Amino acid sequence: MRYAVISDIHSNEEAAYAVFNDIEETGVDEILCLGDIVGYGASPKACLDLVREKCNLVVVGNHDHAVIGLTNKEYFNLSAKKAVEWTAKQLDKTDLDYMSSLPLLTEKEHMILTHASLHKPGDWGYILDEYDADSSFCRMGESSVCFVGHSHVPLAFEAGKFIRCIGSYSQILMNPKYHYIINVGSVGQPRDGVWLSAYALYDSDKNEVELRRIPYDVKTAQKKILDQGLPEFLAERIEYGR
Repeated sequence: MRYAVISDIHSNEEAAYAVFNDIEETGVDEILCLGDIVGYGASPKACLDLVREKCNLVVVGNHDHAVIGLTNKEYFNLSAKKAVEWTAKQLDKTDLDYMSSLPLLTEKEHMILTHASLHKPGDWGYILDEYDADSSFCRMGESSVCFVGHSHVPLAFEAGKFIRCIGSYSQILMNPKYHYIINVGSVGQPRDGVWLSAYALYDSDKNEVELRRIPYDVKTAQKKILDQGLPEFLAERIEYGR
């Protein structure tokens, strides 16, 4: 099976369309979404519609949870909080009910899908180093790979004889005897210094993961953010991948 694994669209319609078009051209069996469909950007409803139409499995992210009132937005920075409050006003009951129905994690084949750390997933912890990864590896059971998002930075960890950080990656050939945690980056707001949208292709037959970077119309996405009166910072940062 070939899977496209996407995360953190963050209401960036231009980035979402670019990524879904690339997925269609590349060809996959299923599309898996790791949450944070909304937040930050100016097109929450359009992005929700795309995910509902195109994704086979979806888990919830912390911004999705904040919009529906299940995560305290007071923990967010001022720009993120304003975007959450604005987003909630743009969505109807069908949209809110859909996000409310999404699980914190799900499993498929030998995969676990979740937005943040497997260690208390509703606490939205980050996996940034081997210590963080260890807490999640302990909860993987027999699953061989866990796909995550949340940090917006593509990063991979391997648990074999010991836990090691593979770091940023373009392609990983996984050892079938080992376990892996793979962050697929962000579609709508990358933060690794590269403005290009990120997502992962996973071939479960070949045990291969490929990171894809896709250009999109940043200027239009920025203009939409500013036109909606959202914080200028949210428009600026997507140009620089920060």
